[in-house]
Amino acid sequence: MKFWQSLAFVEVDQVIEVAKFCEEAGFHGVSFADHLVTTKEQVDEYFFREDGNIFWNPKTHWPDPWSLASALSQHCERLHFLSTIYILPLRDPFSVAKAVSTAACLSNDRITLGVGVGWQKAEFDLVGQDFHTRGKRADEQLSFIPQLMRGEMTEFHGKHYDFEPLQMSPGTKKPVPIMVGGYAPAALRRAANYDGWMATSHTEDEIYPLIKQIQQVRAENINVDDNDKTFEIWSGVKNPDKDSFQRLANAGLTMTNGTNFLDASGKVVPSTLDDKKRKIEKFAKDFL
Repeated sequence: MKFWQSLAFVEVDQVIEVAKFCEEAGFHGVSFADHLVTTKEQVDEYFFREDGNIFWNPKTHWPDPWSLASALSQHCERLHFLSTIYILPLRDPFSVAKAVSTAACLSNDRITLGVGVGWQKAEFDLVGQDFHTRGKRADEQLSFIPQLMRGEMTEFHGKHYDFEPLQMSPGTKKPVPIMVGGYAPAALRRAANYDGWMATSHTEDEIYPLIKQIQQVRAENINVDDNDKTFEIWSGVKNPDKDSFQRLANAGLTMTNGTNFLDASGKVVPSTLDDKKRKIEKFAKDFL
């Protein structure tokens, strides 16, 4: 089991020290969430909570994941860096490939690209990207972004993207692993042919059927040549007991999250560096 600590919502002036503390505590890596903006009034339903409401506010920090990963990689020697999740079709694919491959080069190949198609239409409208074609555009993007990141001469002719041979440099030494988040059938199929699938956070009992579901989808959709390929399954675990992670690992969960920095009601509120360190230290003592 690979343990990651989410740095989502961590204040920027604390994030380097928090990451260094996670490395000392023995975490495999740290992860970052992604949004461009938070609107003053919530105008889109948040898919991942029953009440449809977000749990952050416009003052919550959302630094760019790849700028942050590049910076942290210069302070941490072993930590890996993962986006949970990066809203891929919100951006043009060339900017994505450039940013992620640069972070991979600077971190000596410690980057994992976790992607999803997003839920907040207001963000897509803001940058002139079509919200309704985001899934199909993500599929096209994923078909050529890996080649761009590797520094290969690349051309593509599709419905949404069409370009003649071109190349990005520097290319990465190793392929950047790609994981896909989401629960829709299209998202599960998309994940099946890459390096892993990502859930949000669930109780232990909720995770077992999710593991079975993605394993079944993968069995039905992967290419024959990918049968032996490492496939990661990630989920946060709500209120774990001392044996939860071992049971889940036996069932097929390969990656999980550490503590969170939310208040008792599940909202994002500012907290001190010492408060965060205490939470991380307790999780590490209990589970790592």
